[in-house]
Order: sequence, then structure tokens, then C-alpha cells
Amino acid sequence: MMDYGKDIYLDDDMDVVFTADGDVLLQEGAALVAQDVREELSIAFSSVEWDRKAGSHLIECLNSISADEEIVSELERVALRDPRVDASTVDATKMTDGRFSLDFSVVGTLDKVHLLFDLKEIMGGYDESSE
Repeated sequence: MMDYGKDIYLDDDMDVVFTADGDVLLQEGAALVAQDVREELSIAFSSVEWDRKAGSHLIECLNSISADEEIVSELERVALRDPRVDASTVDATKMTDGRFSLDFSVVGTLDKVHLLFDLKEIMGGYDESSE
């Protein structure tokens, strides 16, 4: 089995999660791959000083005339950049509720990953009261 590494577990708000006794919770396996792809998508491209290739162009896609297609393409591009992602399984789509989904499998496993992205919430300006 492939070693996918271990890292600190981050919740949906990208905050560190601790165990009941105060230790840092760790993430591994397919869940770690999903977390890493989700984290990469939440970072603006070239904003990390020590890794100028890190991040995504999602924020740049928002004001485009063809935003939906560009967002789908960017979700897939970032997932495909991770060598632990099975390239033949990557599929991003815009859902009918306006959110985007990203699906892929992890290399060497039967584990399927399904990530949902609400760009209004991720990029700010999301107002639940307006629904």
C-alpha cells in the first residue's frame, strides 16, 4: 500500500483539531489526500512565500464571463497536480444548487473522494439569510 503521509487534521474551517486529551489529531490515507487538495484550492495562487507554485486560481475565475467552466477546470487542475490522485477518475461539475463538486479516487486504493465547494462561502460574501 502506498504511504500517503500524515499531517495535522484540519476541520472544514481549516482549523487544527485536537483530541479530548489535548493532542493534535492526525490525518492520513485518502482523507489526507482529500484534505490536501481542499487546502490547496483554498489558497490563492503564488501567495505562499516558500512555495510560489502552491494554491489555485479560483478567486481569479469568479469575475470571468465563463466562470463556471473555469472553476470546473481549476478544480480538476489542482486535483491532478497531486500525484496521489488517480488522474483517470478526476471529475468536477457545477451542481444545480450552485455549488461545485470534485470527485476522484486515490491511487492504489478503492477510496473515492467527494468534495463540495460553495465559492460564495469560501471567497466571502455568503449570506444565508438571503436564501
